[in-house]
This record gives sequence, structure tokens and C-alpha cells, in this order.
Amino acid sequence: MATLSLDLNIGIDFGTQFTKVCVRDTVREQSWVVTFTNGRPSLKEALIPTKLGICSDGNLLAGLTQSEWQGRTEPISVVIDYIKMRLANVDLLEEGSQYPSDLLPNFKGSDLNSPENLENLCAYYLSSVILKAKQWVLQNKPDLVKNQNINWSANIGVPVKYVDSLAIERFQRVLCLAWRFSESEINEPLSRSFKELQQRMRQLRQNISYSQIPCFAIPEIAAGVYSYTVSRQAQSGLYIFFDIGSGTIEGASFRFWRENNEIPRVDFYSGEVEPLGVNALAKWVDTQVSGSKLQVEHDITNNSQEVLQEIQLLSESIANSSNKGDFIANKFNVTERAIKKKLQSNISPQTEKLLHLILGQSSIHRQVAKVIMTSKEKNRDDLPKASSLIIFLGGGGRESQYYQDTILTTYFAYNHQYADVPPYQVKELPFPQDSFDMSGIERHYFHRFAIAYGLSIPKYEAPEVGLPSRFPKEPPQQFKPFTPEIGRYPDDNSSM
Repeated sequence: MATLSLDLNIGIDFGTQFTKVCVRDTVREQSWVVTFTNGRPSLKEALIPTKLGICSDGNLLAGLTQSEWQGRTEPISVVIDYIKMRLANVDLLEEGSQYPSDLLPNFKGSDLNSPENLENLCAYYLSSVILKAKQWVLQNKPDLVKNQNINWSANIGVPVKYVDSLAIERFQRVLCLAWRFSESEINEPLSRSFKELQQRMRQLRQNISYSQIPCFAIPEIAAGVYSYTVSRQAQSGLYIFFDIGSGTIEGASFRFWRENNEIPRVDFYSGEVEPLGVNALAKWVDTQVSGSKLQVEHDITNNSQEVLQEIQLLSESIANSSNKGDFIANKFNVTERAIKKKLQSNISPQTEKLLHLILGQSSIHRQVAKVIMTSKEKNRDDLPKASSLIIFLGGGGRESQYYQDTILTTYFAYNHQYADVPPYQVKELPFPQDSFDMSGIERHYFHRFAIAYGLSIPKYEAPEVGLPSRFPKEPPQQFKPFTPEIGRYPDDNSSM
């Protein structure tokens, strides 16, 4: 029997806190979620924690599901989280826009913060995810892969900000290293020690040909809105997308249009990533207030409507007793100075927590306003003409009323009604009806996998993308004085 060929593309949503994966049969144009389990599928098992562990004996742990992490018994010396942000910081530091993060300790005399070690660790993590995804496909799609020669490829998502900076070269290099490392693992399994990882990566770097590797870095948000832009019903115009993750919020503004009325294009005007995701915000509040981070996380996810009501009452009381100024909470004029003054008074831990959540809202407002106003400065025509500004929300924090309310009330916080910005309108990303299988996970979780789904689409099928650096800010329109016709003197000086 002749061996047939099957083209499968892996879409890896390399999240700050969790990594999600979808795989696509590019011929049949069908994608499905990788659930990383052979048993009953669950959302929890489909989210791979984006972290590594180095055991006391030097062995590495990576690419484990949440239950596998919980089942480990080895003593772990170092837990390395936020690996995506740490890798980006190597280059963003030079650009003055790095993220705050704690330094990793040395391990047996080796500096884990060095660029080479961070690249090695990220590549090892991603190679573990790639191998695990391939194994899942082979085990769960036996009829599809039987007697097939599989041509694997992969797209891995990075924020628009990284794609349009020096960081993209490092991410591209790491992704290629991960791909080659995963292939070498099949024939030469690694003992999974940190020392041997360093040795194997040095050898791999000497012989690798990056241009020959079918692995591409794609803007996450471009992939995230693919289910919308691929639709013939998608209207040309200016759009905003906020991906609310566990560690970060990525926000981007983009113009969608069709070249020659056929070829879809996405031109990004701005891209901003801030460490304001659910877990990161809860962690920050927890450092300010003695309490449980898990409780803060619960408040802004499962109990956010009640928290917003408490914030509203607290904001109103502060606004009534202080000088009004810049809006930062709901629809009350409350300055950050008033918040900080209140924090210095004798208050309960619950009030202190709410005040810091208000300051969190202020930071989110700033990010949202920057994304929107940058797009206006780069395209002064489309925004004022629109009847509404469509905002897509994705990521795990999409369901949080705290984040939804904070993003939407930026309109009043920054007086966008007076800045020719149309009212915001939150819109759901459409579910790709005939081309996506959630593998048994409930459909209402699609927003968690929208980016991974878009990344599973081969690069040649995706819309053309223009990055923010290609679109300079337009100079402000010059003010032209208006002289009324009535009472105007003739130009021939006859009145003199």
C-alpha cells in the first residue's frame, strides 16, 4: 500500500501563564483543540502551565498539564514562571519597555537570567509542548494518520509589540531551536538534565539552518481575529482587540480591509502588552494587602459583579469628599492622589484591597486609551466616521465583569466622547462553525482557544499583516480661523 502524505500545522498560543494548542489538517481545512488527555476532555487539562521546574538533581520539568504538575513528587529547587516575558525582556530592556520581573537564582553556578540560558529553557519548554501535541494527534486521530507520511509545521504566537521589535528575532530563533530539538528527541532522548540541555543546545546551534525550519512567529491578535476576518460578512473598518490573559493584557488596534475587494489584510496601528492579567493583578494586590492571592483572583473573576458594586460605592464616597480630578474608577471623578491619601488612613483590609483594585483599573484605562488614541493619530479619517468602535475581548479574563467594565468605562475615563471617538461596542468573536472542533470542550470556551485556532491556519492562508512601525502618526490638522461673511471688509481696501 502506497504511503500518502498528510499536512498538519500546529498552532501554539504561547501564553504568559498557560499555553494552548490547536492542530489543523490543512487539506481538509479542519482544526481541533489538543486536550492533552486520552480520557474525558476538560478545559483544565487543555491548558499547559507556561513554566519549568529544575529539580535538586538538575532534572527538568516542562510541558506538564496541571494535574501532572500536582502529581510530581520530586523536590523542585527552582520554578521558572513568566518565561515568555523573561525572554522578551532580553531585547525590550534595550528599548526601555521591559516588564518588571524578579530575577531568577543561580543554579549550580549557572546564571539562569543570561540570554543563552533563557533561550535554552524556553526552547526546551516549547519542544516539550510540540512533542506532546504530536503524540496526542497520533493517539487520538488514528484513522486520520494511518498509513500517512505526516508533514508537520507550526505557527507560534507572539504579541504584536514583540513582532515589531528586536524581540521577534530572538523568539524566531528560540522557536526554531525548539522545533529541531523536538525532532532530535525522537531519536536521541534527553536525560532531561539542565547540564545536558546546555550541551545539546550548543551542538544544535552549530548545525541549525533556521531558514529550512517550517516554524513561523505570527502576531497573536492577528490570529485571534481570524475567525472574524475570514468571514465574507466581516466589514472593513477599525477594530480593537484585548486579549486578557492570566499574566498580561495585550491590546491592539487594527484596520481590516480587502485589497482589490478580495485579499484580506490586517494593518496594525498599535500594540501594547502590560502585566495586568488576572493572576498578575491579583499577585500585585496581594503584595500590597496582607491576604490570599487566590481570594483576590476569585474576586475579579467569579465575584466581579459584587466587587464592582463595592468599588462604585467606595469611589462615590471618595469623590464626594475630595477634590475632583482625573477619572479612574467607574463614573466618578477620583484622583490617584485621593486614593493614595485614603490608603494612608485607618481602613479595613477589604477597603484597602478595593482601593488597589481601583488603582488597577487606572492602569488598565491608561493602556486602553493609549491603544485607541494611537490608532486615531495614525488614521484620522476612519475613527470619527464610525458609528461605534468595535472591541473584541479574548483570553481567560474575557468573562470577568471587572475587566469588561474597566475597559468599557475608559470611554468616560478619558472623555473620548469629546475626542471624536465613537461609543465602544463589545462584540463576540464568531465561532468557526465548519472548520473547528473543540474536542469535547464546551463551545462557550472558544475565546480561550481563538488565538490557537487562528495560529493553526497556515501562514499562506492568513491575511496579510502590516505592523505598527509601518504607519507613522499623522500630523494634527492645522487650525484654520473662520471669518464670517457678514460684516467682512472687502478685499479691495475700498473701506479704508
